[in-house]
Amino acid sequence: MRRRKFLHASGLAALGALAGCIGSKSPPPRRSSVVSDFEMNNGKLVIDLADETWVTSRYEPNQQSLSGVSPIGVASAKGKGGGGGRGATGRGSGGYSTAPRTVHGHAWYHGGDYADDWYEDNRGKFDRYKVGIAALGIAYLGGTSQMRDDTPDAGPVPWDETIQNPDETVTYDITDRSEFRRDGWYRVGANIVGDNVNHDFRWECFDLEVDKDTQGFDIEEQWKVSPRI
Repeated sequence: MRRRKFLHASGLAALGALAGCIGSKSPPPRRSSVVSDFEMNNGKLVIDLADETWVTSRYEPNQQSLSGVSPIGVASAKGKGGGGGRGATGRGSGGYSTAPRTVHGHAWYHGGDYADDWYEDNRGKFDRYKVGIAALGIAYLGGTSQMRDDTPDAGPVPWDETIQNPDETVTYDITDRSEFRRDGWYRVGANIVGDNVNHDFRWECFDLEVDKDTQGFDIEEQWKVSPRI
């Protein structure tokens, strides 16, 4: 079982990197391993957490805490955005088939060749940290047209349900409430905290397009949407 206690944040690197679009010279999204796979099974969304969970970050353990940071587990709503910038394709507007992929096969939002170049050019400026998943949030975002017009940035949204200290596999029934008996876009977010450092690394998120046909529900697209490193 992957059970982690909440840890108080001792700092937050690159707080402004939560914005999905901050210019063509912006660093790429941070790399991480959090969720290995998603699938639909009889109206239930099955979320398989990664066996080894980690994140790359420019956080330094001796950083001082920053004021004005929301406490762990508080989901602050994100506004419009997420478009523009290098590698910004898809999520309600196409581009899924040609998007770069993560190690687990998710389409990588704002990823691409420039991301590999940045990581190569900036070795020594970031570290990989082992993390645990303190909470998992799930929210319905809306249909394709709504996603196209109002795509959320990287980071948390008001969650429909939050699961504390999730195990290796989480099952979420999207048909158990009448308001969720529909297809469209969902966001799954993982609040990750350091295993060996006392730090809240905030949220890694995934946007999923769920389609319904006569055979049931299927996942058409799955995007990894990370804050910039």
